[in-house]
Amino acid sequence: MNPSDRYEVVVQGKPKGPFSLDELRAMNLRPTDFVKPVGYPEFKELREMEALSKELNVAHQSTLPQYFASLDMRLLSTAIDYFFAFCGYAVLAAIYLGGTSNMETRIPTLLIGLVLVPILKFLTSVILEGSKKQASIGKMLIGVKVTDEQGKPIGYGRSIARNLAKLIGIVTLGIGFLSGFFDRRQQCLHDKIAGTLVIKDRLI
Repeated sequence: MNPSDRYEVVVQGKPKGPFSLDELRAMNLRPTDFVKPVGYPEFKELREMEALSKELNVAHQSTLPQYFASLDMRLLSTAIDYFFAFCGYAVLAAIYLGGTSNMETRIPTLLIGLVLVPILKFLTSVILEGSKKQASIGKMLIGVKVTDEQGKPIGYGRSIARNLAKLIGIVTLGIGFLSGFFDRRQQCLHDKIAGTLVIKDRLI
Protein backbone atom coordinates (compact mmCIF):
# COMPACT_ATOMS: atom_id res chain seq x y z
CA MET A 1 0.00 0.00 0.00
CA ASN A 2 1.19 3.48 -0.77
CA PRO A 3 1.72 5.85 2.21
CA SER A 4 -0.44 8.41 0.42
CA ASP A 5 -3.47 6.11 0.53
CA ARG A 6 -6.52 7.12 2.53
CA TYR A 7 -8.26 4.81 4.96
CA GLU A 8 -11.56 4.37 6.76
CA VAL A 9 -11.76 3.10 10.34
CA VAL A 10 -14.69 1.67 12.30
CA VAL A 11 -15.05 3.81 15.43
CA GLN A 12 -17.78 2.87 17.95
CA GLY A 13 -19.47 0.72 15.30
CA LYS A 14 -19.53 3.37 12.57
CA PRO A 15 -17.14 3.94 9.62
CA LYS A 16 -15.12 7.14 10.00
CA GLY A 17 -12.65 8.87 7.70
CA PRO A 18 -10.95 9.03 5.36
CA PHE A 19 -7.69 9.30 7.30
CA SER A 20 -4.11 9.58 6.10
CA LEU A 21 -1.44 7.11 7.22
CA ASP A 22 -0.04 9.71 9.63
CA GLU A 23 -3.49 10.22 11.13
CA LEU A 24 -3.81 6.45 11.63
CA ARG A 25 -0.51 6.41 13.51
CA ALA A 26 -1.82 9.10 15.85
CA MET A 27 -4.98 7.08 16.59
CA ASN A 28 -3.05 4.26 18.34
CA LEU A 29 -5.20 1.62 16.72
CA ARG A 30 -5.49 -1.85 18.23
CA PRO A 31 -4.73 -4.99 16.18
CA THR A 32 -8.44 -5.89 16.22
CA ASP A 33 -9.71 -2.49 14.97
CA PHE A 34 -11.42 -2.62 11.58
CA VAL A 35 -9.75 -0.67 8.76
CA LYS A 36 -9.94 -0.52 4.98
CA PRO A 37 -8.44 1.59 2.20
CA VAL A 38 -10.97 3.93 0.62
CA GLY A 39 -12.70 2.16 -2.25
CA TYR A 40 -12.15 -1.39 -0.94
CA PRO A 41 -15.31 -3.49 -0.48
CA GLU A 42 -14.83 -4.68 3.11
CA PHE A 43 -13.24 -3.81 6.42
CA LYS A 44 -10.61 -6.12 7.91
CA GLU A 45 -8.94 -6.28 11.27
CA LEU A 46 -5.73 -4.26 11.20
CA ARG A 47 -3.65 -7.31 12.08
CA GLU A 48 -4.92 -9.07 8.93
CA MET A 49 -3.53 -6.36 6.62
CA GLU A 50 0.14 -7.20 6.26
CA ALA A 51 1.44 -4.00 4.64
CA LEU A 52 -0.59 -1.60 6.77
CA SER A 53 0.07 -3.45 10.04
CA LYS A 54 3.80 -3.17 9.29
CA GLU A 55 3.46 0.59 8.74
CA LEU A 56 1.66 0.93 12.09
CA ASN A 57 4.00 -1.43 14.01
CA VAL A 58 1.26 -4.00 14.62
CA ALA A 59 2.06 -7.71 14.49
CA HIS A 60 0.59 -9.27 11.36
CA GLN A 61 -1.67 -12.27 11.98
CA SER A 62 -3.65 -14.20 9.39
CA THR A 63 -7.09 -15.33 10.54
CA LEU A 64 -9.19 -18.19 9.25
CA PRO A 65 -12.45 -17.40 7.40
CA GLN A 66 -15.32 -16.66 9.78
CA TYR A 67 -18.15 -15.51 7.52
CA PHE A 68 -19.68 -18.13 5.24
CA ALA A 69 -22.16 -17.81 2.38
CA SER A 70 -25.53 -19.29 3.22
CA LEU A 71 -27.05 -21.89 0.93
CA ASP A 72 -29.70 -19.48 -0.34
CA MET A 73 -26.93 -17.09 -1.45
CA ARG A 74 -25.16 -19.96 -3.18
CA LEU A 75 -28.37 -21.07 -4.87
CA LEU A 76 -28.94 -17.55 -6.15
CA SER A 77 -25.39 -17.34 -7.49
CA THR A 78 -25.88 -20.68 -9.29
CA ALA A 79 -29.11 -19.43 -10.86
CA ILE A 80 -27.28 -16.31 -12.09
CA ASP A 81 -24.47 -18.45 -13.51
CA TYR A 82 -26.95 -20.61 -15.41
CA PHE A 83 -28.67 -17.48 -16.72
CA PHE A 84 -25.41 -16.18 -18.19
CA ALA A 85 -24.57 -19.65 -19.54
CA PHE A 86 -27.97 -19.74 -21.27
CA CYS A 87 -27.28 -16.28 -22.71
CA GLY A 88 -24.05 -17.67 -24.15
CA TYR A 89 -25.98 -20.59 -25.65
CA ALA A 90 -28.56 -18.16 -27.10
CA VAL A 91 -25.78 -16.27 -28.89
CA LEU A 92 -24.43 -19.52 -30.37
CA ALA A 93 -27.97 -20.57 -31.34
CA ALA A 94 -28.55 -17.26 -33.10
CA ILE A 95 -25.32 -17.69 -35.05
CA TYR A 96 -26.38 -21.22 -36.01
CA LEU A 97 -29.84 -20.12 -37.13
CA GLY A 98 -28.37 -17.35 -39.20
CA GLY A 99 -26.12 -19.79 -41.01
CA THR A 100 -28.54 -22.62 -41.83
CA SER A 101 -31.60 -22.85 -44.03
CA ASN A 102 -32.48 -26.47 -43.24
CA MET A 103 -35.77 -26.17 -41.37
CA GLU A 104 -35.96 -29.89 -40.55
CA THR A 105 -32.77 -29.94 -38.49
CA ARG A 106 -33.14 -26.61 -36.74
CA ILE A 107 -35.29 -27.65 -33.78
CA PRO A 108 -33.53 -30.97 -33.05
CA THR A 109 -30.13 -29.27 -33.24
CA LEU A 110 -31.21 -26.48 -30.91
CA LEU A 111 -32.62 -28.99 -28.39
CA ILE A 112 -29.45 -31.09 -28.47
CA GLY A 113 -27.45 -27.89 -28.17
CA LEU A 114 -28.99 -27.19 -24.76
CA VAL A 115 -26.35 -29.52 -23.32
CA LEU A 116 -23.95 -26.62 -23.91
CA VAL A 117 -25.59 -24.66 -21.07
CA PRO A 118 -24.23 -26.77 -18.16
CA ILE A 119 -20.92 -27.15 -20.03
CA LEU A 120 -20.57 -23.38 -20.36
CA LYS A 121 -21.54 -22.97 -16.71
CA PHE A 122 -18.92 -25.55 -15.67
CA LEU A 123 -16.14 -23.98 -17.74
CA THR A 124 -16.80 -20.42 -16.59
CA SER A 125 -17.02 -21.52 -12.95
CA VAL A 126 -13.73 -23.44 -13.17
CA ILE A 127 -11.92 -20.58 -14.86
CA LEU A 128 -13.26 -17.72 -12.71
CA GLU A 129 -13.20 -19.51 -9.34
CA GLY A 130 -9.63 -20.66 -10.01
CA SER A 131 -8.53 -17.15 -11.01
CA LYS A 132 -7.66 -14.16 -8.82
CA LYS A 133 -11.37 -13.26 -8.87
CA GLN A 134 -12.10 -16.46 -6.87
CA ALA A 135 -15.73 -16.24 -7.94
CA SER A 136 -18.03 -17.06 -10.82
CA ILE A 137 -20.16 -14.27 -12.27
CA GLY A 138 -23.04 -15.09 -9.90
CA LYS A 139 -20.77 -15.16 -6.86
CA MET A 140 -19.18 -11.85 -7.83
CA LEU A 141 -22.59 -10.22 -8.19
CA ILE A 142 -23.76 -11.24 -4.71
CA GLY A 143 -20.39 -10.71 -2.99
CA VAL A 144 -19.10 -14.19 -2.16
CA LYS A 145 -15.98 -16.07 -3.24
CA VAL A 146 -14.38 -19.51 -3.10
CA THR A 147 -11.30 -20.12 -0.95
CA ASP A 148 -9.41 -23.01 0.56
CA GLU A 149 -9.93 -23.73 4.26
CA GLN A 150 -7.30 -21.11 5.20
CA GLY A 151 -9.02 -18.42 3.15
CA LYS A 152 -6.53 -18.48 0.26
CA PRO A 153 -7.21 -18.77 -3.50
CA ILE A 154 -7.85 -22.32 -4.67
CA GLY A 155 -6.14 -22.30 -8.08
CA TYR A 156 -7.32 -24.10 -11.20
CA GLY A 157 -6.58 -27.67 -10.09
CA ARG A 158 -8.76 -27.46 -7.00
CA SER A 159 -11.37 -25.47 -8.92
CA ILE A 160 -11.70 -28.35 -11.40
CA ALA A 161 -11.95 -30.89 -8.56
CA ARG A 162 -14.59 -28.80 -6.76
CA ASN A 163 -16.82 -28.39 -9.79
CA LEU A 164 -16.47 -32.03 -10.85
CA ALA A 165 -17.38 -33.11 -7.31
CA LYS A 166 -20.75 -31.38 -7.75
CA LEU A 167 -21.72 -34.39 -9.87
CA ILE A 168 -21.93 -36.35 -6.60
CA GLY A 169 -24.53 -33.89 -5.36
CA ILE A 170 -26.52 -34.47 -8.53
CA VAL A 171 -26.20 -38.27 -8.33
CA THR A 172 -27.38 -38.21 -4.68
CA LEU A 173 -30.49 -36.26 -5.77
CA GLY A 174 -29.33 -33.09 -4.06
CA ILE A 175 -28.34 -34.62 -0.71
CA GLY A 176 -24.73 -33.62 -1.31
CA PHE A 177 -25.83 -29.99 -1.62
CA LEU A 178 -28.34 -30.05 1.23
CA SER A 179 -25.70 -31.39 3.62
CA GLY A 180 -24.45 -27.82 3.84
CA PHE A 181 -27.50 -26.97 5.97
CA PHE A 182 -26.06 -29.08 8.78
CA ASP A 183 -22.51 -27.75 8.59
CA ARG A 184 -21.29 -24.81 10.65
CA ARG A 185 -19.26 -23.51 7.70
CA GLN A 186 -21.99 -24.24 5.16
CA GLN A 187 -19.75 -26.74 3.37
CA CYS A 188 -21.56 -28.91 0.85
CA LEU A 189 -20.22 -32.34 0.01
CA HIS A 190 -18.24 -31.07 -3.00
CA ASP A 191 -16.61 -28.45 -0.76
CA LYS A 192 -15.55 -31.10 1.74
CA ILE A 193 -14.10 -33.23 -1.04
CA ALA A 194 -12.13 -30.33 -2.54
CA GLY A 195 -11.29 -28.68 0.79
CA THR A 196 -12.96 -25.40 -0.12
CA LEU A 197 -15.18 -22.77 1.48
CA VAL A 198 -17.56 -20.18 0.09
CA ILE A 199 -17.11 -17.03 2.15
CA LYS A 200 -18.78 -13.65 2.24
CA ASP A 201 -17.76 -10.18 3.30
CA ARG A 202 -18.20 -9.00 6.84
CA LEU A 203 -21.35 -7.13 7.75
CA ILE A 204 -19.45 -3.87 8.24
